[in-house]
Amino acid sequence: MNKQEKKIEDINQLLAMAGPNLSILEEEVDIKVQKEYFEMINLLSQHLEDYQKISIQYQENIDDLFDEAIDEEVKKKMLVILASIDDVTVYRKIESFSKLNTPLQKWSIIALQQSRMLIQSTLLDDPGVFISTGLGGHGLLLRYFCVFFNRLSGQLQAFQQNTLKNEAETAIKSAEGYIESTEFKDDYTIMLLLLPLKTDLQPLFAGIIDECNQYGNFLHENMIITNVKKLTTEEIYQLLHAKKQANDYQD
Repeated sequence: MNKQEKKIEDINQLLAMAGPNLSILEEEVDIKVQKEYFEMINLLSQHLEDYQKISIQYQENIDDLFDEAIDEEVKKKMLVILASIDDVTVYRKIESFSKLNTPLQKWSIIALQQSRMLIQSTLLDDPGVFISTGLGGHGLLLRYFCVFFNRLSGQLQAFQQNTLKNEAETAIKSAEGYIESTEFKDDYTIMLLLLPLKTDLQPLFAGIIDECNQYGNFLHENMIITNVKKLTTEEIYQLLHAKKQANDYQD
């Protein structure tokens, strides 16, 4: 069994274990923010007695979340701890705070998801599985940022654009996903799309490129697929340049 097959098997096991109680973070939240959030959970949980005392204190003073005089670092800790309390009233407070345009909005979105999972798991007597990526998702689909590179410099011709769009839509739909947006740029095309967790990405996108290249060999075999973040123009060209250098070195 190769590495890719092992990955698919692990994902299928995860889906079977989760059953209907699988939750994917839908909003786009920077991976760095997510990492900081979960690191704080681990740090706070190492001191259970203090954790329990602070939990009571934060629940009693939950409206401090909306007090602009309270330090952001304190609010971060509040959100992490409040999200671990199995109480619908607490959930509603976190939900209200997450709707506000504050510097902690993304942090509060993670807390809201954690709180929702806790309440659902209690009602269903099932701990469930929570999946989060930088680009989020929708329902049981993960969001991906994809870049197709043109074989020649310059923007694709109209019929090439239509070919890529049609082939991609057909393949993604067959994989039970859908495309949210398509942008044709000089030298490359960006697609933002959603796919099921179990999707085997490599053959899916290789198939799209192969189908397109039957009509003029206009796409490069290499492309970018990530669910971490949306790349900037500079980052895309850096990756393209690095790939070209690696190919030149191999040649």
